Amino acid sequence: MQLTQLVRTLGPTDLKLLGRDRFLLVLLGFIVYIGVLMRFGLPWLNTYLAANGVLPSETVALHLSDVYPMLVAFFAIFDGALIAGTVSGFMLIDEKDDRTLQAMLVTPVPFRQFVLYRVGVPAVMSVFIVTALVLFIGQALVPLWQLLLIAAGASLAAPMVALFYAIFSANKVQGFAMAKFVGIAGWVILVGWFIDEPWQWLFGLFPPFLVSKAYWLAFAGDARWWLALVAGIVLQLGMLWVMVRRFHAVAYR
Repeated sequence: MQLTQLVRTLGPTDLKLLGRDRFLLVLLGFIVYIGVLMRFGLPWLNTYLAANGVLPSETVALHLSDVYPMLVAFFAIFDGALIAGTVSGFMLIDEKDDRTLQAMLVTPVPFRQFVLYRVGVPAVMSVFIVTALVLFIGQALVPLWQLLLIAAGASLAAPMVALFYAIFSANKVQGFAMAKFVGIAGWVILVGWFIDEPWQWLFGLFPPFLVSKAYWLAFAGDARWWLALVAGIVLQLGMLWVMVRRFHAVAYR
């Protein structure tokens, strides 16, 4: 069975599953919430804080608008991919619970194609989500061609998150507990913003940070943005390869 046929077969089933799961629908709705809140809330809050002498203040010479790139990187670029990966990951948990993964091993569908589908769908989803979120928020924008490349780099986090849930969560209860850990991991992006170079590059041990840094450098007009992006992509591909192999082992148990 060709991959396109697999998409046509599993796609409608996934949409029905998504429509029946209120938690997953809430997650997707959270994307809209983030976009609306940041588009209209950030300019208002920036003006409010400045008018009341909070940011900037006598001790802090910083406008909220100065950290817009950090906020967009976390809430749009990282969280956009995180949400896509979480939706796909919880669908994989359902397939584990229903023993669908074991059933796939004895069907005519090559398991590698099934894995490619499960890895590819959240990645494609996150490219659209990240791009749409950043453009809708409309703050700290970079040229569209750079944004698309950065969104493509960020999208690799989505299948990693999905596989993380599939590998380490035995059921949805464990998945909910791990969701907190996954979200906290993204705080590396927030902390890393305030670290000076060259020490900031050490946060690249968390590869999605490098994608965020590529966005910051691109916004600043720094030609090194593509180095950060390529490094982030290479590290994420390496981690993804390891996780796919681990997922194979879990499926064959």
